[in-house]
Amino acid sequence: MEDSEAKPTKIQTLQTELAQARTLLAMDRTLLAWIRTSLSLFAFGFTLARFVHDLIKNKALADFKTQSPEQLGITLMLLGILGLVCGTVEHWLSLRKLNSEIKVARWSSTLAVAVSLIVISVLLLVDLVVNLTPH
Repeated sequence: MEDSEAKPTKIQTLQTELAQARTLLAMDRTLLAWIRTSLSLFAFGFTLARFVHDLIKNKALADFKTQSPEQLGITLMLLGILGLVCGTVEHWLSLRKLNSEIKVARWSSTLAVAVSLIVISVLLLVDLVVNLTPH
């Protein structure tokens, strides 16, 4: 009597393991792209807000009264943080879904870096907003 399900061969098992590894690596690359894009937005926003604030404070832009560059900088920083959060949540949900099919680690170094950057970015944003407000 034949089995209705044949046992996978060694090559089929290897192909499956390699496909799983490629999927995990692709997920990590996607999160790294989120990190790279978000950090660019955040860094540009931070630089814009801080640089313009310092120019106004040092009277280099004496006639410049608007807060628009600072607000734009803070908005870019918020977009960067939002991108980091969205990318991290998407990655984590994908890991959870994949983990329901096969056993994979719930945490990766890329995920740890993303979470760390979210915390650091929020702290920098709070510090910047506190220091930009007129005393």
